[in-house]
Amino acid sequence: MLTPFAGLGLGVLIGGSLSVVFYRRRVPAALITTGMGARLGMVTGVVASGILALVLAAYTMLSHSWDNVREDLMTGIEQAAARNPGPQSQQAVEFLKTPPGIVLLLTMALLVTLVAFVIFSGLGGALGAVLFRRKEPL
Repeated sequence: MLTPFAGLGLGVLIGGSLSVVFYRRRVPAALITTGMGARLGMVTGVVASGILALVLAAYTMLSHSWDNVREDLMTGIEQAAARNPGPQSQQAVEFLKTPPGIVLLLTMALLVTLVAFVIFSGLGGALGAVLFRRKEPL
């Protein structure tokens, strides 16, 4: 069974491939190499990551669900600390419960999402360049 995040990864991979298809439609004479396809996909990943961040921020603000997000973050932090009981992990937990800690946690999550989107979209773009390459006449 696919989790929502696995489906999102597959969607980003497909998005990178579609960027090659759409670019080829717009510039029919272009010779799209694997590297160029990867770059097209990576740009698509950056844009998609930004759109996802904006949509999630707007949804959180409009639905007034920040308290639920914060509560879920606190639950996750406490569960992670319970798996690693030590003085340093307790200090980290106490820091992450503060407003600067939450900002740090959310910033790191956004950066990890950005990197994952760029990697998967780049792979999708390279794959799209290979799969959808123009066939040369014999």
